[in-house]
This record gives sequence, C-alpha cells and structure tokens, in this order.
Amino acid sequence: MSAPPIEPPLLARILVVDDDLAIGGTIRRYLHGYEIEVADSIEHALEHLGDRSYDLLLLDRRLPDGLCDVVIENVRSRRSSLPIIMMSGEIDPHHVRHAEHSRADDFIEKPFVREALVEKIERLLGAHELRRQAARQHRELAALHAERDREIDVARTIFDHMLARGEFDPAAVRHLVLPASWLPGDVVFGARIGADAYRWMIGDVTGHTLSSALVTLPLSTIFYRAVESPRRPMAEALAIMEHELATMLPANMFCVAAMCELDRRSGVLQVWNGGNPDLLIRRRDGELTRIPAGGMPLAADRFTPPSHPIVEYQVSPGDRIYAFSDGLIELRDASHRMLGLDHLHDIARSGTAQTVFERLLDCIPDRTGATRYDDDISLIEVIV
Repeated sequence: MSAPPIEPPLLARILVVDDDLAIGGTIRRYLHGYEIEVADSIEHALEHLGDRSYDLLLLDRRLPDGLCDVVIENVRSRRSSLPIIMMSGEIDPHHVRHAEHSRADDFIEKPFVREALVEKIERLLGAHELRRQAARQHRELAALHAERDREIDVARTIFDHMLARGEFDPAAVRHLVLPASWLPGDVVFGARIGADAYRWMIGDVTGHTLSSALVTLPLSTIFYRAVESPRRPMAEALAIMEHELATMLPANMFCVAAMCELDRRSGVLQVWNGGNPDLLIRRRDGELTRIPAGGMPLAADRFTPPSHPIVEYQVSPGDRIYAFSDGLIELRDASHRMLGLDHLHDIARSGTAQTVFERLLDCIPDRTGATRYDDDISLIEVIV
C-alpha cells in the first residue's frame, strides 16, 4: 500500500505596501518561498486588507497618500495581531522610535540585506503562529468548559430531582448540603414515618468527585424505599445499604454515615453512628449529650460480617439533635486555623437553643456555592 501524498506546506501570505515598484520586485526575489502581494498606497493597502487575510504586513513609512500610521491603526482597531514591519529609506533613529510607538512590531531600513529581512519575517511569523495556536487552544478549551458546565447542570438537575424526596419540615428540621466541587458526595435524607416518627440520615462518601456523587443515588433509593409501607427497621435498611455499597464500590471507597429515628410520642431516639463525627443532643436546659461513632462506616470492612449497633436515647420536647460531616469541622478561618470539633461543641452548648443552627451556619464563610471548600459540608438540626 502506497503512502499518502505529503501535503505541501501552506505559504505565508505577505502584503507589501510600497510605491517603489523596484522594492516590490526585490522583495519577491528575496521571499520566493512566500506568497507576495503588493499595494502602492494607503488606499490600496486598506482595500487589500479588507478583501483578504494576510500573515504579515511589510509597510513603507511614507506613502503617496500619507504616513503608514493610518494602515497600522486600521489593523489594530480590529484587534488584529497581524505582524507589521515598518520600512523606511530615511536613516534616522527617530524613525525607529516612531515604529515602536506606532504599534508596528519591527523596523527595517532600506535598502535591506536579504538575510536581515528574512530573519525578521521568520521570527514574527513564528511568534504570530504561536499566538494563533494559543488563541485556538483557548477557544477549544472554552468550548470544552462550556460543554462540561452544561453536562454538570443536567447532572445537578437529575440529582436534585432524585434527592428531592426528602421531607424537611422547616418548623422541625433544618439542613444544608454544600458541595466542595460541582456535585456533592455528602447527603442528608429525611422522611416522616406515620404521624409521630421521623427518620433521617447524614452521609459522606469518600472523596468529593463525580464517582462520590454517583454513590449517593443508590443510598437515596434504599433510604426512601425503607420508609415506605411496609416500613423496614433501621437495622434492615442499613444492612441493605452495606450490601449494595460493598458490591458496588472499589476497595478504597466507603461511606461515613449516621442514621437516626425519632419517635416523638415515646420520646425515644434511635441512633446508628458509623464513623461520623459526634452527633449532639442539645437538651432544653443546655446540657449537651455527645453520641460518638459506635460502628464502622458503610462498606469500610469487607472481610468481617457487618454490624450496625443501634443505641437509644430518651429525649424530650424542645431538645435538638445535630449531625454534621467532617467538612464543617475542617473549615479554616482567615488564619488557616481549623474550626475543630471542640469549637462546634461549644457553639451547641452555649447561647439559646434557637440560635445554635444559625451560629453553626455562620461558621461557613460563603454558602452560595461560589467558594470551593476542601470538602463537602453537610449539617442537620432536628427539633424534638
């Protein structure tokens, strides 16, 4: 099989603007490797520039109908980076300075040596080609970013619809999920169970990438199906999540999580904490009960039978339960000091109960999503 024919290199097109016909002929001989066109006045130069595109402009300083500045300003007014070499037979350093201030790229005296002219042209053409390549790459990158943003917007819409099944009565439940990147790997689910019970879950999947966000979808499905009739107990819902994630995730991924169920009629709070930071019960009298992790994160240990120990606490009307991900703990202030768990505990136990959630939110400098944090941030308050 014969090799494909080699395409000849594209010739650079140069416009020479000079009323001396001999100069035009000399430049054609010197630059036989280029496509040369000649104009003999400012008027003709502007006509050529309006009709065709060029790779370089060789421009005599003084033309029959004026100085070459008119042509240069016309080119630059169109934000063109077309390389321009000003030529002049008047040997005067002033003309060199004039070339520098006229937005020409270089200056050459006439008569010129072929090698000097070729060197200037090759240097400028090379730089111009690099600029064009950079501009083209910038446009391509901008197009890729725009396409990525469109895809992320679609993904956000899908995630929002799938996770919008949550029931968060603003009089009794407040929550926040703030992604570190475009899509969150943190989740907060919540659903009423009958007239008096409420179940919720906070979860933090390893990392904060697209793969982390994808893991939240099966968690959402399992959680909300488990509260539908017939209702599955917390332990059963956790076992299903454990099996699903262990089957799906690579060995280096897992989900730190906590699940709670509050029976307001009996005042019993059931809690499973699988590696999540302490859950907090802020009592009506200001006392703080900490609920530390008592189990492994979901899918963290694939070699031992999973266990999801659930503990019970007695609560009273007016008590408030808080859970948050480590993204809140690891926030840094202006001095780059980490917020820390102890500080969050101090917020939860101090002041009036009605202000705790807002003061926790105040720890987050920007909740609009414009600021990128080191990790996803999630937070929930449930009032008994």
